Amino acid sequence: MEEDVLRLRVICTDLPGIRFEDHLPGARIKEPVYLGIQCGKDVINQVPADHCQVTFHAEFRVGKKPDGTPNFLGPYAQGRPKDRFFYLSWGVQREPGAFQMFRRLKIRLGHIGWTQIRRSVKTRQPVVVRLRLTDDKGGPLCGTPRARHIRWE
Repeated sequence: MEEDVLRLRVICTDLPGIRFEDHLPGARIKEPVYLGIQCGKDVINQVPADHCQVTFHAEFRVGKKPDGTPNFLGPYAQGRPKDRFFYLSWGVQREPGAFQMFRRLKIRLGHIGWTQIRRSVKTRQPVVVRLRLTDDKGGPLCGTPRARHIRWE
């Protein structure tokens, strides 16, 4: 069986800036903060976190799990087949190629169904996800985003 390729456009807004002061005891100020997308074990396409908007592109091969639901595959796909997702990663980068991750954001894919996948493949238009990336305390959003921070189109 041939696998479809799903293209994803990740539009990031409300980035928190290049300086992050974690208010946990003993935490150090992180600067300059960058954001990238995880591909395999590497974080790529890092950009300074003071941009107004950043767009990442990812592709996933889509196969079928035994229950018939989509199975997202490829270097951007993370997690087990039951719960696939991709990561946006926050890190400090003081010199090119020296990215040190300190937080990441998990964007789950399981709610994307065959109808949306087939429409995207047929029209050659990516599925779009919009993310607001500053948390309620003014820092880099991490964990799994709540509904107010994410919108799928």
